[in-house]
Amino acid sequence: MQSINWKDKKTIYALVMSLLIALGCYFLYANVWSPFLDEQTRLENDLKSAQDELDKINIQRGRVAKLEIKLVEAEKEFNRLKEMFPEEEKVPMRLQDLYAVLRSSGVQIQKFSPGARSEKDHYIENHYSVVVNAGYHMLGYLFAEIANFNYPTAITDLRLSRYSGIDQEIAKAESHGWTPITVSVSFDLTTYTSKKVAQ
Repeated sequence: MQSINWKDKKTIYALVMSLLIALGCYFLYANVWSPFLDEQTRLENDLKSAQDELDKINIQRGRVAKLEIKLVEAEKEFNRLKEMFPEEEKVPMRLQDLYAVLRSSGVQIQKFSPGARSEKDHYIENHYSVVVNAGYHMLGYLFAEIANFNYPTAITDLRLSRYSGIDQEIAKAESHGWTPITVSVSFDLTTYTSKKVAQ
Protein backbone atom coordinates (compact mmCIF):
# COMPACT_ATOMS: atom_id res chain seq x y z
CA MET A 1 0.00 0.00 0.00
CA GLN A 2 1.35 3.36 -1.01
CA SER A 3 1.69 6.01 1.73
CA ILE A 4 0.13 9.46 1.28
CA ASN A 5 2.54 12.21 0.47
CA TRP A 6 1.24 15.11 2.54
CA LYS A 7 3.55 17.56 0.80
CA ASP A 8 2.21 16.78 -2.65
CA LYS A 9 0.22 19.67 -4.13
CA LYS A 10 -2.51 17.33 -5.34
CA THR A 11 -2.90 15.85 -1.90
CA ILE A 12 -2.99 19.28 -0.30
CA TYR A 13 -5.47 20.42 -2.95
CA ALA A 14 -7.63 17.35 -2.38
CA LEU A 15 -7.54 17.92 1.39
CA VAL A 16 -8.39 21.60 1.02
CA MET A 17 -11.20 20.79 -1.41
CA SER A 18 -12.53 18.06 0.93
CA LEU A 19 -12.38 20.48 3.83
CA LEU A 20 -14.14 23.20 1.79
CA ILE A 21 -16.82 20.75 0.68
CA ALA A 22 -17.29 19.57 4.28
CA LEU A 23 -17.49 23.18 5.49
CA GLY A 24 -19.88 24.01 2.64
CA CYS A 25 -22.06 21.02 3.53
CA TYR A 26 -22.06 22.02 7.20
CA PHE A 27 -22.88 25.63 6.25
CA LEU A 28 -25.77 24.46 4.03
CA TYR A 29 -27.02 22.13 6.77
CA ALA A 30 -26.73 24.71 9.56
CA ASN A 31 -27.95 27.76 7.66
CA VAL A 32 -30.31 26.36 5.01
CA TRP A 33 -31.49 22.79 5.65
CA SER A 34 -31.95 22.97 9.42
CA PRO A 35 -33.91 26.30 9.29
CA PHE A 36 -35.94 24.84 6.41
CA LEU A 37 -36.86 21.80 8.55
CA ASP A 38 -37.69 24.07 11.51
CA GLU A 39 -39.86 26.28 9.27
CA GLN A 40 -41.54 23.20 7.77
CA THR A 41 -42.31 21.86 11.26
CA ARG A 42 -43.63 25.25 12.37
CA LEU A 43 -45.82 25.57 9.27
CA GLU A 44 -47.15 22.03 9.74
CA ASN A 45 -47.97 22.86 13.37
CA ASP A 46 -49.65 26.11 12.28
CA LEU A 47 -51.59 24.21 9.63
CA LYS A 48 -52.70 21.62 12.19
CA SER A 49 -53.76 24.38 14.63
CA ALA A 50 -55.63 26.18 11.86
CA GLN A 51 -57.30 22.92 10.80
CA ASP A 52 -58.32 22.22 14.41
CA GLU A 53 -59.73 25.74 14.69
CA LEU A 54 -61.56 25.32 11.37
CA ASP A 55 -63.01 22.00 12.60
CA LYS A 56 -64.24 23.75 15.76
CA ILE A 57 -65.77 26.55 13.67
CA ASN A 58 -67.46 24.02 11.38
CA ILE A 59 -68.87 22.21 14.41
CA GLN A 60 -70.13 25.53 15.79
CA ARG A 61 -71.57 26.44 12.38
CA GLY A 62 -73.51 23.17 12.44
CA ARG A 63 -74.71 24.00 15.95
CA VAL A 64 -75.73 27.49 14.82
CA ALA A 65 -77.82 26.00 12.00
CA LYS A 66 -79.49 23.60 14.48
CA LEU A 67 -80.06 26.46 16.94
CA GLU A 68 -81.61 28.57 14.17
CA ILE A 69 -83.97 25.69 13.32
CA LYS A 70 -84.84 25.32 17.02
CA LEU A 71 -85.43 29.07 17.26
CA VAL A 72 -87.84 28.98 14.30
CA GLU A 73 -89.66 26.02 15.90
CA ALA A 74 -89.77 27.83 19.26
CA GLU A 75 -91.20 30.94 17.59
CA LYS A 76 -93.91 28.83 15.92
CA GLU A 77 -94.72 27.20 19.26
CA PHE A 78 -94.74 30.61 20.96
CA ASN A 79 -97.13 31.99 18.33
CA ARG A 80 -99.36 28.92 18.75
CA LEU A 81 -99.40 29.47 22.52
CA LYS A 82 -100.13 33.17 22.00
CA GLU A 83 -103.16 32.14 19.93
CA MET A 84 -104.23 29.76 22.68
CA PHE A 85 -103.58 32.32 25.43
CA PRO A 86 -104.00 35.76 23.83
CA GLU A 87 -103.33 38.88 25.85
CA GLU A 88 -106.84 40.12 25.15
CA GLU A 89 -110.07 38.17 25.13
CA LYS A 90 -111.84 38.72 21.83
CA VAL A 91 -115.51 38.19 22.71
CA PRO A 92 -116.77 38.40 19.10
CA MET A 93 -114.33 35.67 18.05
CA ARG A 94 -115.40 33.44 20.96
CA LEU A 95 -119.03 34.07 20.05
CA GLN A 96 -118.30 33.30 16.40
CA ASP A 97 -116.55 30.04 17.38
CA LEU A 98 -119.44 29.05 19.61
CA TYR A 99 -122.09 29.92 17.01
CA ALA A 100 -120.25 27.86 14.39
CA VAL A 101 -120.24 24.87 16.75
CA LEU A 102 -123.86 25.44 17.72
CA ARG A 103 -124.94 25.56 14.08
CA SER A 104 -123.02 22.40 13.18
CA SER A 105 -124.30 20.48 16.21
CA GLY A 106 -127.93 21.54 15.66
CA VAL A 107 -128.58 22.98 19.14
CA GLN A 108 -130.63 26.14 19.67
CA ILE A 109 -128.83 28.91 21.54
CA GLN A 110 -130.97 30.78 24.05
CA LYS A 111 -128.32 32.89 25.77
CA PHE A 112 -124.65 33.75 25.44
CA SER A 113 -123.40 36.47 27.74
CA PRO A 114 -119.89 37.39 28.88
CA GLY A 115 -119.47 37.30 32.64
CA ALA A 116 -116.88 38.51 35.12
CA ARG A 117 -113.17 37.98 34.62
CA SER A 118 -111.06 36.29 37.30
CA GLU A 119 -107.39 37.23 37.59
CA LYS A 120 -105.03 34.45 38.66
CA ASP A 121 -101.24 34.56 39.19
CA HIS A 122 -100.26 34.13 35.54
CA TYR A 123 -103.50 34.18 33.56
CA ILE A 124 -107.04 35.51 33.41
CA GLU A 125 -110.21 33.41 33.34
CA ASN A 126 -112.94 34.75 31.04
CA HIS A 127 -116.40 33.50 31.98
CA TYR A 128 -119.42 33.17 29.70
CA SER A 129 -122.91 32.08 30.59
CA VAL A 130 -124.53 29.84 27.93
CA VAL A 131 -128.06 28.42 27.69
CA VAL A 132 -129.08 26.06 24.86
CA ASN A 133 -131.90 23.68 23.96
CA ALA A 134 -130.81 20.40 22.40
CA GLY A 135 -131.21 16.67 22.05
CA TYR A 136 -128.82 14.41 23.95
CA HIS A 137 -126.81 13.50 20.86
CA MET A 138 -126.63 17.14 19.77
CA LEU A 139 -125.42 18.07 23.23
CA GLY A 140 -122.66 15.45 23.12
CA TYR A 141 -121.57 16.71 19.72
CA LEU A 142 -121.58 20.30 21.03
CA PHE A 143 -119.32 19.46 23.97
CA ALA A 144 -116.99 17.44 21.73
CA GLU A 145 -116.63 20.43 19.39
CA ILE A 146 -116.00 22.83 22.27
CA ALA A 147 -113.30 20.45 23.54
CA ASN A 148 -111.67 20.62 20.09
CA PHE A 149 -111.31 24.42 20.06
CA ASN A 150 -107.69 25.42 19.42
CA TYR A 151 -107.58 27.10 22.83
CA PRO A 152 -108.26 25.72 26.32
CA THR A 153 -111.80 25.86 27.63
CA ALA A 154 -113.61 24.62 30.72
CA ILE A 155 -117.28 23.87 31.20
CA THR A 156 -118.63 24.25 34.74
CA ASP A 157 -122.00 24.48 36.50
CA LEU A 158 -123.65 22.25 33.92
CA ARG A 159 -127.41 21.99 34.55
CA LEU A 160 -129.80 19.84 32.53
CA SER A 161 -133.58 20.10 32.65
CA ARG A 162 -136.45 18.71 30.64
CA TYR A 163 -137.27 20.92 27.66
CA SER A 164 -140.62 22.64 28.25
CA GLY A 165 -141.90 21.92 24.74
CA ILE A 166 -140.77 18.29 24.65
CA ASP A 167 -144.24 16.90 23.78
CA GLN A 168 -144.55 19.09 20.69
CA GLU A 169 -140.92 18.26 19.71
CA ILE A 170 -141.58 14.51 19.92
CA ALA A 171 -144.78 14.90 17.89
CA LYS A 172 -142.94 16.92 15.22
CA ALA A 173 -140.06 14.43 15.22
CA GLU A 174 -142.48 11.52 14.64
CA SER A 175 -144.25 13.28 11.78
CA HIS A 176 -141.22 14.95 10.13
CA GLY A 177 -138.41 12.59 11.11
CA TRP A 178 -136.00 15.06 12.71
CA THR A 179 -134.19 14.78 16.01
CA PRO A 180 -136.30 16.27 18.80
CA ILE A 181 -135.07 18.81 21.32
CA THR A 182 -135.45 17.16 24.70
CA VAL A 183 -133.31 19.09 27.18
CA SER A 184 -132.58 22.65 28.21
CA VAL A 185 -128.95 23.07 29.19
CA SER A 186 -127.17 25.88 30.95
CA PHE A 187 -123.46 25.97 31.67
CA ASP A 188 -120.60 28.34 32.25
CA LEU A 189 -117.89 28.37 29.62
CA THR A 190 -114.43 29.55 30.68
CA THR A 191 -111.60 30.59 28.34
CA TYR A 192 -108.14 31.77 29.33
CA THR A 193 -105.92 34.69 28.40
CA SER A 194 -102.38 35.45 29.49
CA LYS A 195 -101.66 38.33 31.79
CA LYS A 196 -99.81 41.27 30.26
CA VAL A 197 -96.40 41.57 31.85
CA ALA A 198 -95.96 44.89 33.67
CA GLN A 199 -93.08 46.86 32.19
